[in-house]
Amino acid sequence: MSKIRVPEYRAEDVNPKLLTEQLAEKKKRMKEILDGAKAETRAMSEDEDKEFSDLEKEINSIKATLAAEERARALFKDSDSGTSVKSEDKKKNAVAALNAFIRGTEVRAGEMSVSSTGGIIPTEFSSDIIKSVNELSGIFNLVGKVNSKGVYKQIVRKKKITSAGAVELSQATRSATDFETIEIGHHKYMAEAVMSLEVIAQTEFDIVSEVVSQFTEAFTLQAETTIIGGNGTNEATGLVKGGTKYTLVAQNVITADEIVKIYHALKTMYRNNAAWIMSNDTLCAIRLIKDADGQYIFHQSDLTSGFAGTILGKPVYTSEAMDNLGAGKHPILFGDYGRAYKANVNPEMSIQVLNELYAPVGAKGIIGILWLDGKPVNNEAYVTVECAAGGKL
Repeated sequence: MSKIRVPEYRAEDVNPKLLTEQLAEKKKRMKEILDGAKAETRAMSEDEDKEFSDLEKEINSIKATLAAEERARALFKDSDSGTSVKSEDKKKNAVAALNAFIRGTEVRAGEMSVSSTGGIIPTEFSSDIIKSVNELSGIFNLVGKVNSKGVYKQIVRKKKITSAGAVELSQATRSATDFETIEIGHHKYMAEAVMSLEVIAQTEFDIVSEVVSQFTEAFTLQAETTIIGGNGTNEATGLVKGGTKYTLVAQNVITADEIVKIYHALKTMYRNNAAWIMSNDTLCAIRLIKDADGQYIFHQSDLTSGFAGTILGKPVYTSEAMDNLGAGKHPILFGDYGRAYKANVNPEMSIQVLNELYAPVGAKGIIGILWLDGKPVNNEAYVTVECAAGGKL
Protein backbone atom coordinates (compact mmCIF):
# COMPACT_ATOMS: atom_id res chain seq x y z
CA MET A 1 0.00 0.00 0.00
CA SER A 2 1.47 3.32 -1.03
CA LYS A 3 1.75 6.07 1.55
CA ILE A 4 0.06 9.41 1.07
CA ARG A 5 2.60 12.18 1.21
CA VAL A 6 1.43 15.47 2.71
CA PRO A 7 3.07 18.37 0.86
CA GLU A 8 5.30 20.53 2.98
CA TYR A 9 3.89 23.95 3.85
CA ARG A 10 6.01 26.75 2.43
CA ALA A 11 5.40 30.40 3.27
CA GLU A 12 6.56 31.43 -0.20
CA ASP A 13 3.60 29.61 -1.77
CA VAL A 14 1.37 32.48 -0.61
CA ASN A 15 2.30 36.09 -1.20
CA PRO A 16 0.53 38.22 1.44
CA LYS A 17 2.15 41.40 0.11
CA LEU A 18 0.74 40.85 -3.38
CA LEU A 19 -2.71 39.99 -2.01
CA THR A 20 -2.66 43.08 0.20
CA GLU A 21 -1.79 45.25 -2.82
CA GLN A 22 -4.64 43.69 -4.80
CA LEU A 23 -6.96 44.35 -1.88
CA ALA A 24 -6.00 48.05 -1.86
CA GLU A 25 -6.52 48.36 -5.63
CA LYS A 26 -9.99 46.83 -5.47
CA LYS A 27 -11.00 49.08 -2.58
CA LYS A 28 -9.74 52.07 -4.56
CA ARG A 29 -11.85 51.05 -7.56
CA MET A 30 -14.96 50.69 -5.35
CA LYS A 31 -14.38 54.21 -4.06
CA GLU A 32 -14.04 55.53 -7.61
CA ILE A 33 -17.39 54.02 -8.56
CA LEU A 34 -19.12 55.55 -5.54
CA ASP A 35 -17.45 58.94 -5.94
CA GLY A 36 -18.38 59.05 -9.62
CA ALA A 37 -22.06 58.48 -8.88
CA LYS A 38 -22.03 61.03 -6.05
CA ALA A 39 -20.30 63.66 -8.18
CA GLU A 40 -23.04 63.34 -10.79
CA THR A 41 -25.76 63.16 -8.08
CA ARG A 42 -27.16 59.93 -9.44
CA ALA A 43 -27.57 56.32 -8.43
CA MET A 44 -25.06 53.75 -9.64
CA SER A 45 -25.84 52.27 -13.05
CA GLU A 46 -26.62 48.57 -13.45
CA ASP A 47 -23.09 47.90 -14.73
CA GLU A 48 -21.54 49.90 -11.89
CA ASP A 49 -23.65 48.07 -9.32
CA LYS A 50 -22.56 44.70 -10.75
CA GLU A 51 -18.89 45.73 -10.79
CA PHE A 52 -19.22 47.03 -7.22
CA SER A 53 -20.73 43.71 -6.04
CA ASP A 54 -18.06 41.68 -7.89
CA LEU A 55 -15.31 43.77 -6.28
CA GLU A 56 -16.88 43.22 -2.87
CA LYS A 57 -16.87 39.43 -3.36
CA GLU A 58 -13.26 39.51 -4.54
CA ILE A 59 -12.25 41.57 -1.50
CA ASN A 60 -13.93 39.10 0.86
CA SER A 61 -12.19 36.24 -0.95
CA ILE A 62 -8.77 37.89 -0.57
CA LYS A 63 -9.42 38.57 3.11
CA ALA A 64 -10.40 34.93 3.63
CA THR A 65 -7.22 33.76 1.86
CA LEU A 66 -5.02 36.00 4.02
CA ALA A 67 -6.74 34.76 7.19
CA ALA A 68 -6.39 31.12 6.10
CA GLU A 69 -2.72 31.62 5.32
CA GLU A 70 -2.11 33.02 8.79
CA ARG A 71 -3.94 30.09 10.40
CA ALA A 72 -1.90 27.66 8.29
CA ARG A 73 1.36 29.21 9.48
CA ALA A 74 0.33 28.75 13.10
CA LEU A 75 -0.96 25.21 12.49
CA PHE A 76 2.20 23.94 10.83
CA LYS A 77 4.37 25.70 13.37
CA ASP A 78 2.56 23.93 16.20
CA SER A 79 2.72 20.59 14.37
CA ASP A 80 6.46 20.91 13.84
CA SER A 81 7.18 21.71 17.46
CA GLY A 82 4.74 19.25 18.99
CA THR A 83 3.26 21.99 21.17
CA SER A 84 -0.31 21.31 20.01
CA VAL A 85 -0.30 17.86 21.66
CA LYS A 86 1.14 19.22 24.90
CA SER A 87 -1.43 22.03 24.94
CA GLU A 88 -4.28 19.56 24.46
CA ASP A 89 -3.05 17.37 27.33
CA LYS A 90 -2.70 20.40 29.56
CA LYS A 91 -6.23 21.50 28.76
CA LYS A 92 -7.64 18.07 29.58
CA ASN A 93 -5.90 18.21 32.94
CA ALA A 94 -7.27 21.68 33.54
CA VAL A 95 -10.82 20.51 32.73
CA ALA A 96 -10.50 17.70 35.26
CA ALA A 97 -9.03 20.06 37.86
CA LEU A 98 -11.77 22.68 37.50
CA ASN A 99 -14.53 20.05 37.51
CA ALA A 100 -13.04 18.64 40.73
CA PHE A 101 -12.80 22.10 42.29
CA ILE A 102 -16.46 22.92 41.58
CA ARG A 103 -17.52 19.53 42.94
CA GLY A 104 -15.50 20.31 46.08
CA THR A 105 -13.03 17.45 45.89
CA GLU A 106 -9.61 18.81 44.98
CA VAL A 107 -7.50 21.40 43.24
CA ARG A 108 -4.58 20.13 41.19
CA ALA A 109 -1.38 22.06 41.59
CA GLY A 110 -0.01 23.59 38.44
CA GLU A 111 -3.34 23.84 36.64
CA MET A 112 -4.99 26.53 38.79
CA SER A 113 -3.73 29.08 41.25
CA VAL A 114 -5.43 30.98 44.06
CA SER A 115 -5.74 34.72 43.46
CA SER A 116 -5.25 37.44 46.08
CA THR A 117 -9.05 37.65 46.46
CA GLY A 118 -9.38 33.95 47.19
CA GLY A 119 -10.79 33.09 43.79
CA ILE A 120 -9.47 30.31 41.61
CA ILE A 121 -7.78 31.30 38.36
CA PRO A 122 -8.19 28.57 35.73
CA THR A 123 -5.19 29.46 33.61
CA GLU A 124 -6.25 27.37 30.63
CA PHE A 125 -9.75 28.85 30.49
CA SER A 126 -9.19 32.55 31.03
CA SER A 127 -7.72 32.93 27.56
CA ASP A 128 -10.35 30.61 26.05
CA ILE A 129 -13.27 32.62 27.44
CA ILE A 130 -11.73 35.96 26.44
CA LYS A 131 -10.96 34.59 22.97
CA SER A 132 -14.54 33.34 22.60
CA VAL A 133 -15.92 36.74 23.67
CA ASN A 134 -13.66 38.32 21.07
CA GLU A 135 -15.00 35.97 18.36
CA LEU A 136 -18.67 36.27 19.32
CA SER A 137 -18.70 40.04 19.63
CA GLY A 138 -17.94 41.87 16.40
CA ILE A 139 -17.68 45.14 18.32
CA PHE A 140 -15.25 43.78 20.94
CA ASN A 141 -13.17 42.43 18.05
CA LEU A 142 -13.09 45.82 16.29
CA VAL A 143 -11.68 48.00 19.06
CA GLY A 144 -8.01 48.23 19.98
CA LYS A 145 -7.07 46.03 22.94
CA VAL A 146 -4.22 45.41 25.32
CA ASN A 147 -3.97 42.53 27.79
CA SER A 148 -2.50 43.99 30.93
CA LYS A 149 -2.78 42.83 34.54
CA GLY A 150 -2.37 46.41 35.73
CA VAL A 151 -3.07 49.96 34.62
CA TYR A 152 -2.34 50.69 30.96
CA LYS A 153 -1.21 54.21 30.08
CA GLN A 154 -2.32 55.54 26.71
CA ILE A 155 -0.73 58.60 25.09
CA VAL A 156 -3.43 60.75 23.46
CA ARG A 157 -2.72 63.62 21.07
CA LYS A 158 -4.46 66.88 21.99
CA LYS A 159 -3.06 69.00 19.15
CA LYS A 160 -1.85 67.94 15.71
CA ILE A 161 1.59 68.31 14.23
CA THR A 162 1.33 70.50 11.12
CA SER A 163 3.32 70.37 7.90
CA ALA A 164 4.02 72.98 5.22
CA GLY A 165 6.11 73.36 2.10
CA ALA A 166 9.56 74.84 2.57
CA VAL A 167 12.22 76.28 0.32
CA GLU A 168 15.84 75.15 0.56
CA LEU A 169 17.56 75.93 3.91
CA SER A 170 14.36 77.40 5.37
CA GLN A 171 13.26 76.67 8.93
CA ALA A 172 10.77 73.87 9.54
CA THR A 173 7.22 74.79 10.48
CA ARG A 174 6.86 74.72 14.24
CA SER A 175 3.87 72.90 15.68
CA ALA A 176 2.37 73.57 19.08
CA THR A 177 1.63 69.87 19.45
CA ASP A 178 0.45 68.59 22.79
CA PHE A 179 -0.17 65.17 24.33
CA GLU A 180 -1.77 63.83 27.46
CA THR A 181 -1.63 60.48 29.21
CA ILE A 182 -4.83 58.70 30.17
CA GLU A 183 -4.95 55.65 32.41
CA ILE A 184 -7.02 52.60 31.50
CA GLY A 185 -7.19 50.24 34.45
CA HIS A 186 -9.79 47.55 35.19
CA HIS A 187 -13.40 47.44 36.31
CA LYS A 188 -14.85 44.22 37.71
CA TYR A 189 -17.63 42.46 35.81
CA MET A 190 -19.29 39.40 37.33
CA ALA A 191 -21.48 36.62 35.96
CA GLU A 192 -23.07 33.87 38.04
CA ALA A 193 -24.27 30.38 37.18
CA VAL A 194 -26.33 28.43 39.74
CA MET A 195 -26.36 24.62 39.54
CA SER A 196 -28.15 22.08 41.69
CA LEU A 197 -26.13 19.57 43.69
CA GLU A 198 -27.89 16.77 41.78
CA VAL A 199 -26.52 18.07 38.48
CA ILE A 200 -23.05 18.68 39.91
CA ALA A 201 -22.96 15.15 41.34
CA GLN A 202 -23.42 13.59 37.90
CA THR A 203 -19.84 12.69 37.00
CA GLU A 204 -20.65 12.42 33.29
CA PHE A 205 -21.86 16.02 33.23
CA ASP A 206 -19.15 18.38 31.98
CA ILE A 207 -19.58 21.30 34.36
CA VAL A 208 -16.70 23.23 32.84
CA SER A 209 -18.14 23.34 29.32
CA GLU A 210 -21.49 24.56 30.64
CA VAL A 211 -19.88 27.20 32.85
CA VAL A 212 -17.60 28.43 30.08
CA SER A 213 -20.57 28.63 27.69
CA GLN A 214 -22.69 30.63 30.14
CA PHE A 215 -19.86 32.97 31.09
CA THR A 216 -18.94 33.55 27.44
CA GLU A 217 -22.49 34.60 26.55
CA ALA A 218 -22.80 36.86 29.59
CA PHE A 219 -19.43 38.55 29.13
CA THR A 220 -19.96 39.00 25.38
CA LEU A 221 -23.08 41.09 25.99
CA GLN A 222 -21.41 42.88 28.90
CA ALA A 223 -18.32 43.76 26.87
CA GLU A 224 -20.41 45.22 24.05
CA THR A 225 -22.70 47.09 26.45
CA THR A 226 -19.88 48.77 28.35
CA ILE A 227 -17.69 49.51 25.30
CA ILE A 228 -20.62 51.09 23.48
CA GLY A 229 -22.55 52.86 26.23
CA GLY A 230 -20.54 52.73 29.47
CA ASN A 231 -20.66 55.95 31.54
CA GLY A 232 -17.13 55.68 32.97
CA THR A 233 -18.31 55.29 36.59
CA ASN A 234 -17.44 51.80 37.85
CA GLU A 235 -17.42 50.70 34.22
CA ALA A 236 -15.66 51.54 30.96
CA THR A 237 -16.29 54.80 29.14
CA GLY A 238 -18.35 53.94 26.07
CA LEU A 239 -17.88 54.99 22.47
CA VAL A 240 -21.06 57.10 22.56
CA LYS A 241 -19.37 59.40 25.10
CA GLY A 242 -16.91 60.60 22.45
CA GLY A 243 -16.45 60.85 18.71
CA THR A 244 -17.41 63.46 16.14
CA LYS A 245 -21.03 64.35 16.86
CA TYR A 246 -23.75 64.23 14.19
CA THR A 247 -27.40 64.98 15.07
CA LEU A 248 -30.30 63.64 13.04
CA VAL A 249 -33.09 66.09 12.18
CA ALA A 250 -35.89 63.83 13.42
CA GLN A 251 -36.32 61.71 16.54
CA ASN A 252 -37.47 58.46 14.94
CA VAL A 253 -36.54 58.74 11.26
CA ILE A 254 -33.28 58.62 9.32
CA THR A 255 -32.97 59.58 5.65
CA ALA A 256 -30.67 58.48 2.85
CA ASP A 257 -29.20 61.99 2.71
CA GLU A 258 -28.30 61.79 6.41
CA ILE A 259 -26.55 58.46 5.93
CA VAL A 260 -24.38 60.03 3.22
CA LYS A 261 -23.66 63.00 5.47
CA ILE A 262 -22.67 60.69 8.35
CA TYR A 263 -20.30 58.88 6.00
CA HIS A 264 -18.63 62.14 4.99
CA ALA A 265 -18.54 63.46 8.56
CA LEU A 266 -15.71 60.97 9.08
CA LYS A 267 -12.35 62.23 7.90
CA THR A 268 -10.96 60.47 4.81
CA MET A 269 -7.94 58.99 6.60
CA TYR A 270 -10.22 56.88 8.82
CA ARG A 271 -12.63 55.57 6.17
CA ASN A 272 -10.47 52.74 4.85
CA ASN A 273 -11.16 50.51 7.88
CA ALA A 274 -14.44 52.12 8.92
CA ALA A 275 -17.57 50.15 9.84
CA TRP A 276 -21.13 50.91 10.93
CA ILE A 277 -22.53 49.79 14.30
CA MET A 278 -26.27 49.91 14.98
CA SER A 279 -29.16 47.96 16.46
CA ASN A 280 -31.13 45.44 14.44
CA ASP A 281 -34.18 47.78 14.38
CA THR A 282 -32.11 50.69 13.07
CA LEU A 283 -30.59 48.46 10.39
CA CYS A 284 -34.09 47.37 9.36
CA ALA A 285 -35.16 51.03 9.01
CA ILE A 286 -32.14 51.79 6.84
CA ARG A 287 -32.65 48.70 4.69
CA LEU A 288 -36.09 50.01 3.77
CA ILE A 289 -34.76 53.37 2.52
CA LYS A 290 -34.80 53.81 -1.25
CA ASP A 291 -33.15 56.43 -3.43
CA ALA A 292 -34.91 58.70 -5.91
CA ASP A 293 -34.93 55.89 -8.49
CA GLY A 294 -36.61 53.44 -6.09
CA GLN A 295 -33.41 51.44 -5.51
CA TYR A 296 -32.44 50.25 -2.04
CA ILE A 297 -29.23 51.93 -0.83
CA PHE A 298 -28.26 48.89 1.25
CA HIS A 299 -26.06 46.23 -0.43
CA GLN A 300 -26.47 42.72 0.92
CA SER A 301 -23.14 41.04 1.65
CA ASP A 302 -22.13 37.41 1.61
CA LEU A 303 -23.59 35.81 4.74
CA THR A 304 -20.19 34.31 5.61
CA SER A 305 -18.52 37.72 5.77
CA GLY A 306 -19.01 38.10 9.52
CA PHE A 307 -21.23 41.16 9.36
CA ALA A 308 -24.79 42.06 8.36
CA GLY A 309 -24.02 43.64 4.98
CA THR A 310 -22.67 46.94 3.70
CA ILE A 311 -23.85 50.53 3.55
CA LEU A 312 -21.94 52.77 1.13
CA GLY A 313 -19.40 49.99 0.80
CA LYS A 314 -18.67 49.72 4.53
CA PRO A 315 -19.54 46.69 6.70
CA VAL A 316 -22.43 46.83 9.16
CA TYR A 317 -22.31 45.22 12.61
CA THR A 318 -25.41 44.93 14.78
CA SER A 319 -25.47 44.93 18.56
CA GLU A 320 -28.18 44.59 21.19
CA ALA A 321 -26.25 47.21 23.16
CA MET A 322 -27.00 49.96 20.61
CA ASP A 323 -29.98 52.31 21.01
CA ASN A 324 -32.89 52.24 18.60
CA LEU A 325 -34.03 55.47 16.94
CA GLY A 326 -35.62 57.77 19.53
CA ALA A 327 -35.37 61.22 21.12
CA GLY A 328 -31.85 61.83 22.45
CA LYS A 329 -30.72 58.28 21.62
CA HIS A 330 -27.46 57.19 19.94
CA PRO A 331 -28.57 54.75 17.22
CA ILE A 332 -25.47 54.69 14.98
CA LEU A 333 -21.68 54.68 15.24
CA PHE A 334 -19.43 54.90 12.18
CA GLY A 335 -15.65 54.84 12.13
CA ASP A 336 -12.34 53.05 12.58
CA TYR A 337 -12.69 51.65 16.10
CA GLY A 338 -9.20 50.18 16.24
CA ARG A 339 -7.87 53.75 16.21
CA ALA A 340 -10.79 55.25 18.11
CA TYR A 341 -10.94 53.13 21.25
CA LYS A 342 -8.61 51.24 23.57
CA ALA A 343 -9.73 48.45 25.90
CA ASN A 344 -7.60 46.92 28.64
CA VAL A 345 -8.50 43.29 29.38
CA ASN A 346 -6.88 41.45 32.27
CA PRO A 347 -5.84 38.07 30.77
CA GLU A 348 -6.53 36.33 34.09
CA MET A 349 -10.15 35.72 35.03
CA SER A 350 -11.27 34.33 38.37
CA ILE A 351 -13.85 31.72 39.29
CA GLN A 352 -15.33 31.54 42.78
CA VAL A 353 -17.67 28.84 44.12
CA LEU A 354 -20.39 29.82 46.61
CA ASN A 355 -21.03 26.77 48.76
CA GLU A 356 -22.94 28.36 51.64
CA LEU A 357 -25.24 30.89 49.95
CA TYR A 358 -27.27 28.33 48.03
CA ALA A 359 -26.94 25.45 50.52
CA PRO A 360 -30.56 25.84 51.75
CA VAL A 361 -31.84 25.10 48.25
CA GLY A 362 -29.32 22.36 47.48
CA ALA A 363 -27.23 24.22 44.93
CA LYS A 364 -23.90 25.95 44.32
CA GLY A 365 -23.24 29.34 42.82
CA ILE A 366 -20.33 29.67 40.39
CA ILE A 367 -19.14 33.22 39.80
CA GLY A 368 -16.92 34.30 36.93
CA ILE A 369 -15.06 37.59 37.24
CA LEU A 370 -13.67 39.55 34.30
CA TRP A 371 -11.60 42.73 34.63
CA LEU A 372 -12.06 45.17 31.76
CA ASP A 373 -11.81 48.90 31.14
CA GLY A 374 -11.77 51.06 28.04
CA LYS A 375 -11.89 54.64 26.81
CA PRO A 376 -12.19 56.55 23.52
CA VAL A 377 -8.70 57.70 22.54
CA ASN A 378 -9.30 59.45 19.21
CA ASN A 379 -12.56 61.35 18.65
CA GLU A 380 -11.66 62.08 15.01
CA ALA A 381 -11.62 58.37 14.18
CA TYR A 382 -15.39 57.84 14.46
CA VAL A 383 -18.79 59.53 14.28
CA THR A 384 -21.41 59.28 17.03
CA VAL A 385 -24.94 59.82 15.71
CA GLU A 386 -27.59 61.26 18.02
CA CYS A 387 -31.31 61.63 17.39
CA ALA A 388 -32.87 65.05 17.90
CA ALA A 389 -34.01 65.58 21.49
CA GLY A 390 -37.16 67.38 20.35
CA GLY A 391 -38.89 68.64 17.24
CA LYS A 392 -39.84 66.35 14.35
CA LEU A 393 -40.85 62.78 15.07
